[in-house]
Amino acid sequence: MISRLSTYHDVRAIGIIRAFISETGRFFGADEGEVQQLELAAEEAAGFIISSLLPDRDENFMIACKPIVQGLSFHFENRGLPVDEESLRVYDSKNPSDSMEGLPFFLMESVTDAVQFQNRGNEGWVLVFEKRLKSFTDMKVSSEISPEVLKRCAKEKLSVEIATPEDAYDLIQLTYFTYRYSYVKEIFYYRKALQEAISSGQIIAFIGKNRERKVVINSAFFRSPHCDAIAEAGMLMSRPEYRMNHTLLRLTRKQWQYIKDGKNGLRVMYSKLVTAHMRSQRLLKAYDFVPTALKLSVHDKAEFVGLDTHEKGRESLLYALTAPNGFDKTTLFVPAAHRQITEMLLAPIDVITVSVQTAVVTREVSAVSVEQFQEDLYATVTVENIGKDWLKQVRKHLNSLESDGVITVHLHIAADAPLPQELDEKLADMKLFYSGVVIKTMHRWELVYTLLQGQHFDFASVQLAEACPRALCDYMYRNYTDLKESL
Repeated sequence: MISRLSTYHDVRAIGIIRAFISETGRFFGADEGEVQQLELAAEEAAGFIISSLLPDRDENFMIACKPIVQGLSFHFENRGLPVDEESLRVYDSKNPSDSMEGLPFFLMESVTDAVQFQNRGNEGWVLVFEKRLKSFTDMKVSSEISPEVLKRCAKEKLSVEIATPEDAYDLIQLTYFTYRYSYVKEIFYYRKALQEAISSGQIIAFIGKNRERKVVINSAFFRSPHCDAIAEAGMLMSRPEYRMNHTLLRLTRKQWQYIKDGKNGLRVMYSKLVTAHMRSQRLLKAYDFVPTALKLSVHDKAEFVGLDTHEKGRESLLYALTAPNGFDKTTLFVPAAHRQITEMLLAPIDVITVSVQTAVVTREVSAVSVEQFQEDLYATVTVENIGKDWLKQVRKHLNSLESDGVITVHLHIAADAPLPQELDEKLADMKLFYSGVVIKTMHRWELVYTLLQGQHFDFASVQLAEACPRALCDYMYRNYTDLKESL
């Protein structure tokens, strides 16, 4: 844990620096005598750097404080003139007039336990002093919940209901208590937008409330913008103390029944299940989910409050869907090379036919859209309709996204009509590899291809619970390695 101050590189700011040092010392248990010693060391260190060295223009004065064994270490950063340690004057109390330049270091050393300069190359220099405290109080931050609270919350009977707009703020708080500010669906941080989404039926949230009528768990539908009959199921949230409560399972069952009953016109629900761990993938068997695509390296992993998952790298998502009352009869057109893997994925859906029929493109101009998530370095390119310029358009968008620093692109291609004969080969030339299919509307599906650029992706980090998605992942890995070897 590090405490920092960024202030003005000006002698008038020494009072600000002194206050930061003294109050930090008090926070960690310094008595008044030790506080005075810290203030003196701070004044001398800051005064030396500010008055003797020339900082870069508009540079702030930076100080960091780090707890050490029984004390504190203060780091005064300096990107001004390099320090020649060997030529620094040493203060001589017997001859003060000729050694006055060394007085600041003499005073610092007299009231601290260590003083040194650290050369950090092109990061500049750091003046460091350490101070041990007689009654040092380390900062202890505990996120652990007592066993008694966990036991009580696990057994507490929660009321289950569908959220109203008035529950929006509680849902925002729940998002914070589950993920802090790492949750990818930003609407769950904006009260007005969330209220409107609940009011319009865009979000249908199944919530559990505790005795105090606070929302403590949530599982929701997010209706597809492309088809009112399809919704994403997920947004699973739980306050840490309620993670062992079985109401979360009750909510997922209610969601499945909600679809089965045909309420609000919903017929299909899909989920994007995380692959950094396999807990959420247990829903696949429980509710007859069919995994149909694997979306690699979508965004940084969420940080769960009170849950250490030891996850590294970027999150990949397993796309799976279920329709309790069945799917509509549909024909999907896929490249011949991927027919077998696609039929394996869709085998549980007996009304879908996979065709490898191709056709000459007659449409002149393709309909292509791009959705870019700059913060996640991720984008989706969708070819709604294939025209004669499809290859040129796809290449143009990929080049533009690469220039913007995007490292993961998922290409969606409409699969409701015969495809150009050499589509797969041309995509492979652009290092795109097949990753499955997703539903767009009740009668329209899309092929998914993946482009990974400017990153090292570790397929071993993708954890999958069932044989079918593991087979897809292995298939994608083989295609990915073949493309890399062809470079």
